[in-house]
Amino acid sequence: MDGADGVGGVDADWTGRRVVASIGITGGSAELVATPVESLVPVPDGLPFTTAAAVFQDGVTTLALMDLTGVAAGERVLITGASGGMGTLLVQLAKARGAYVVGVARGGRKTALVRELGADAVVDGAHDDWPARAREALGAAGAEVVLDGVGGETGLAAFPLTADGGRLSAHGAPTGGFAPVDPVRAADRRIRLLGIADVQIPRRETVRLAARALTETASGRLRPVIGGTFPLDRAADAHRAIEGRGLLGKVLLTTRHLTA
Repeated sequence: MDGADGVGGVDADWTGRRVVASIGITGGSAELVATPVESLVPVPDGLPFTTAAAVFQDGVTTLALMDLTGVAAGERVLITGASGGMGTLLVQLAKARGAYVVGVARGGRKTALVRELGADAVVDGAHDDWPARAREALGAAGAEVVLDGVGGETGLAAFPLTADGGRLSAHGAPTGGFAPVDPVRAADRRIRLLGIADVQIPRRETVRLAARALTETASGRLRPVIGGTFPLDRAADAHRAIEGRGLLGKVLLTTRHLTA
């Protein structure tokens, strides 16, 4: 942090306050970091630090996606990867807007979580016929909005489930690549195709959306799901857990400075 009136380079107005902040496009893991004061977002009183950390980045992206896709009351929304850190927030935010939500997750524990979070229908993506089951839940016309947090073949299979004239966000790639949707085919069906580039959010907007996410969480209207925590010196184990896709929700790295 910087500031002319601060002590040791820290702006005095922020000294001792609990904050979250983005530390760059690529992120990182460290005990201590320096970041511009303009990046700081205060953590509301009473909100556990771990909860704030869990909702910070994914909350920014999910709120941006809600605004970009314009999810509205009465619309049908399909969410792949619905049991992940971002997917669990998308389910809640879409329901809060009055949408009919169909979530896709793999296995009994994950589908149960998505149902608990308010999805109107949940499809087990571990079955090869999940697109047909999702079509049945959505209706013949499909989903006005598809939020694909998985990518690869799963995301590609979600494309035909998008209603003509709908919106599809192919923002996820935990499978190794984003959904390879043909933009010409999307244009032929008047589908607005969004990608990861559409959620590269400038710092000022990141701060604004992060404050919204923290406020919604502190009020109880948004619930991040923490599937696992690892100390910083076990960062490799945390990454393996994420890649294994066995955990629910968000995986956190904790340090001596991150306390409940």
